[in-house]
Amino acid sequence: MGSRICFAGVFFGLFTTAFVQAGEVVVAPDGLTPQAALETIRASKAKGNKEAWTVIVKPGIYALTETLTFTPADSGTPQAPVTWVGEGEGATISGGSVIKGWTTEADGTWSAPIPAVPDGKPAYFEQLWVNGRRADRARLPDGGQGTASYFNIVKPSITVVTNAEGKVSYVERATLTNESAAALGKIPADELPYAQMYVVHKWSTARRILRRFDPATMTVETWSPRGWSSWMPWNERETLVAFENVRSAFDAPGEWFYDAKAGRVRYRPLEGETIATAVVIAPSAKLSQLVAFKGDPDKGAFVHDIAFRNLTFAYSDVPRTPGLPENGPTESWQHQASSGSDGLVTAEGAHRVTFDRCTIAHTGNYALRFNDGCVSNRITNCTIEDLGAGGIWMGASGGYVAKGETLTRRIITTLAPRSTAFNVIDNCVIRRGGRFDHEGTGVALTHASDTKVTHCEIYDFYYTGVSVGWTWGFYGSVAQRNEIAFNKIYDLGKGIMSDMGGVYTLGTSFGTTVHDNVIHDVWSYSYGGWALYTDEGSEGIVMERNLCWNTTDGGFHQHYGAGCIIRNNIFAWNRKLGAVRMARQVVQDIPCTLHFVNNIVVVREGPLVGRGPRGVGGIWAANLWYDYTGKPELDGLAWDAWQACGKEVGGMYADPLFENAEAYDFRLKPESPVFALGFKAWDYTQAGTRTPNAER
Repeated sequence: MGSRICFAGVFFGLFTTAFVQAGEVVVAPDGLTPQAALETIRASKAKGNKEAWTVIVKPGIYALTETLTFTPADSGTPQAPVTWVGEGEGATISGGSVIKGWTTEADGTWSAPIPAVPDGKPAYFEQLWVNGRRADRARLPDGGQGTASYFNIVKPSITVVTNAEGKVSYVERATLTNESAAALGKIPADELPYAQMYVVHKWSTARRILRRFDPATMTVETWSPRGWSSWMPWNERETLVAFENVRSAFDAPGEWFYDAKAGRVRYRPLEGETIATAVVIAPSAKLSQLVAFKGDPDKGAFVHDIAFRNLTFAYSDVPRTPGLPENGPTESWQHQASSGSDGLVTAEGAHRVTFDRCTIAHTGNYALRFNDGCVSNRITNCTIEDLGAGGIWMGASGGYVAKGETLTRRIITTLAPRSTAFNVIDNCVIRRGGRFDHEGTGVALTHASDTKVTHCEIYDFYYTGVSVGWTWGFYGSVAQRNEIAFNKIYDLGKGIMSDMGGVYTLGTSFGTTVHDNVIHDVWSYSYGGWALYTDEGSEGIVMERNLCWNTTDGGFHQHYGAGCIIRNNIFAWNRKLGAVRMARQVVQDIPCTLHFVNNIVVVREGPLVGRGPRGVGGIWAANLWYDYTGKPELDGLAWDAWQACGKEVGGMYADPLFENAEAYDFRLKPESPVFALGFKAWDYTQAGTRTPNAER
C-alpha cells in the first residue's frame, strides 16, 4: 500500500463546485510506516504541490524507533490541511517495546531478559505495562492508601562531598520513623543504585539514588549532584518518602522488579493473568516524545494546519539513566506542576494543530505539551489517561510581549511571536495523572492567554486540576483572558501533596474567568486543599457559578491578590481552615483586596471564615452563611461581630435550604432565603463532558 492522488469536491453555495487536488496515503501494518507517510507528503510539498493530504492509518500498533517530527515544511493550509485519521478502532502509534522471552519461575513469578539497547547495554526503564495496565514497581511501604503508602522522616540533614577530582556531590540523610522501613536493610550493596527513594515535598517530588541504609539507626543516605533547593528542603512536617524497585518488597500480585544483577525483568501476575496471552510493554527511553512539532517562532517559521483524528498515542518514558557509581549520581527533581517534564506530544511554534477523538495514554511525562509560539490549536473530544505527570501543558516559557514593550502591571493585548494563545481544550476526559511524578497537573496554562478549557472531566490527580498564570507577585503577565468553564474537577491531592487547588491561579490574569465548574474532593497532606485558590499576586480574575464541596482546608483561599471577584458560588463541607480564607494584607506595597458577593457558604465542621479577611479591603456583601453545627465562626468572630466589623453588608446567616446537601444535591428549594439576596441559581449539571461522549 502506498500513496495515491484523488480529487475532492469543495462546494461554494448551492450551485458552484470547485475542485482541488488532494493526496492520500495509507499507513498499514504490512505497508507504509507513519514515518514513511510523513516523508511521502514532505517530498510532494518540496516539489511545490499544495494539495490537501489525508493519511489513513489502518488498525494496528506502529512502534516508533524515532520521534515523528513535523517541521514547517510539513504544514498544510486552512484550505488544504494535512489530516491523519485512524480507520476504525485500534490505530495506535506507540513508543513502547514488547518484552519477550517470559518464563515462569518456581515461585509463580514471571521473568524475562532485559532487552539490550543499540550500544549493547541493558535497557533501563522505570515503568512497565501489562495488558495495558501500569504495573506497580516493587515498593516500600507495600500497599496502602494516602499517607499509609509513605514513610515519615526526622532529623534531615545534607553534607557537601568533594571527590579527588574536585567534583561536588551532596549526601542527604534522614531517619525513618516507621518500623517497617527496616526491610531496606535487606537491599544488597550492588542493588542500591537501582533502588530509588521517592521524596514528596509540598508541591514537588524528587527521586534519589540510595547510597546507604543503617538498620540500627534507621538512617537512610542518598546522593545528589545538586542537593536541596532553597525552597524545598526535606523537613519533618511536610516530607514523605517511599522506596521503589526494592527486591524484598516484590511480594504482591501486579508488582514488577528490575533485576539488574540478573539482567531480568520480574513480574508477579494478577489472578487470571497467563503468560501465554500477556502483552508486557516497556517504554523506550529514547522516545519520551512520540510526536513533535518543531517550528521556530523567533524566525516566524511555524508548523500549521495539521490534524489528527481517531488515533491512539501510547507509551513514553522519562529519559533518564540510573545513578550508577561509574557515571556518578543522577537524580530526578521536578518543579511545581512537573514543569520540567516534556510531553508524549510536544510542540513549539505550532499553529492550528488539532487532536480530535484521540486517546493519549500510558505516558512517562505529560500527554501533550504546547510550548512557545503555539496559537489556535485545538484538543477536543480526547481521552487522556494513565499519565506519568500531567495531562496538558499549554504555555510559553516566559511572559513574552511585543518587541519594545515591558512587563508592567496592566492588561497586555499585543502578542509576540513566542506567545501562546487562542488555544482550545474542550470535551476531554483527563484522568489518572501523576503516576510517576505526583506534581503533574490536569491542565496547566502558563504564560498563555485567550485559551479556553471547557466541558472537560479532570480527575484522579495528586496535585492541581487546572493551573493558570505562572507569575509570582503583582507583575505583568500574558496569562490573560483565559476561560475555565463547565468542567468537572475532582479527586485531587489524595492526602499526599500540599498547596493545591481544583483551579489554581498564580499572578495577574486580567480578564480570566472561572465559571460554571463543579469541583469536589480536594484532599491535601499538610495544608492547601482548596477548590478555588488565588495564589501570589492573582489579580483581575472573576470566579462565579462554581459548585465546590469536600475540601481539606476550604472552598476558597486567597493567598494574596487584588481585585478578584468571587460571586454567586456555593462552598460547602470544608474540613479545617475555613470555607473562605485569606493569608496576607499588603504585598509589594499593594493592598490586597477581594470582592466576595452573593455566595453561599456552609460548613458542618471547621470555621466558616478562616483567618485573614478582616484585614483585607474590598467588598463583602449579600452572602449567605450557615454552620450546621449551630456555632458559626468567622475569622474568630461570631456572626453579629462579623457583621459589625463591616465585612458583610446586607448578608444573612440562615439555612440555604438545599434539596439534600448530605447527598451532595445542592439544588435550592424555591423558598430558599438566598434568593432575596440576589443569588441566581444555575444548572450545575451542565458541567462535564457533552455528547458525543469524549470516551472512545
